[in-house]
Amino acid sequence: MVTPNGIIAGVNKAGTTAIFHALAQQSNVAVSNVKETHFFNPLEFGEPLAPLSEYESYFPAKTNAAAVVEGTPSYFYGRERLARGIDAALPGVRIVVILREPGARAYSLWRFSRSRLRIAQDLSFRAYLERCKELGDRPQQERGLTGWRALSGGMYSRYLPAWQEIFGSRLLVVFYDDLRSDFEGTMERITAHFGVERLASGAPAKEHNVTTDVKSKALQRVALTLNNAGEHLWQKAPAVKAALRNSYYLLNGKKVQQDRMSAADREWLNDYFADEIVQLRKQTAGLQRPAWLAPEAALVTA
Repeated sequence: MVTPNGIIAGVNKAGTTAIFHALAQQSNVAVSNVKETHFFNPLEFGEPLAPLSEYESYFPAKTNAAAVVEGTPSYFYGRERLARGIDAALPGVRIVVILREPGARAYSLWRFSRSRLRIAQDLSFRAYLERCKELGDRPQQERGLTGWRALSGGMYSRYLPAWQEIFGSRLLVVFYDDLRSDFEGTMERITAHFGVERLASGAPAKEHNVTTDVKSKALQRVALTLNNAGEHLWQKAPAVKAALRNSYYLLNGKKVQQDRMSAADREWLNDYFADEIVQLRKQTAGLQRPAWLAPEAALVTA
């Protein structure tokens, strides 16, 4: 029986796909046959889990790898109920959570949700934010609203304490800024947390799960269906997937109408998340934090 001893548990649009793919290239790490198994997500909604045998089907029947890892970033939002469920099912499991400046994450989620056809493609970023504000915490509580988690999903201080309390030293909090500035150094920290050595591929780090807006929604629906159905195959042949993806977006990709957050939207987000940043600073005291979390930091401007 093979189940993970390491989980990338959060958060969406913070580099978790790049980390997962980097781990998948290491001979001393075994990964799930799909990145996001979502096995523990029912706990977020107070529902029972499927038999553990179903979870085992995501992993190799046998492995000599010291670390076995999956990555479902939406786990983070399951609070204590989900965290305790993981801890009970997988004793000793180690957790990694990656946090991204919430305003930048909100913009990235807007673009991603448009591309994945979860929201209207002609919806402006400001209109999207206003709708997310109107929905409040509903996107965290109701299925079908995950595309609207731009604001509620950036309230990290509501979720982090449960993971800190339950996992203690088995929790590693990493910041997206570190991935961007020092990918290999950050991967060394992550692999060490999972109990293995970082085996660098020698190839430059690639961005994964990069959002591209599309011309044809019908063609995109077909592409998304094929991508999801063949995810376990693409993982074994990343070069093939990259080539197919590039060809597809040459055909169906288009430049986003607003490819950079406006100063007005940035100010709006700074105001919205101001109190959240204060709370998160308290919860991450003692960690090496990025500029947006430093006590003396000015408001984010980009």
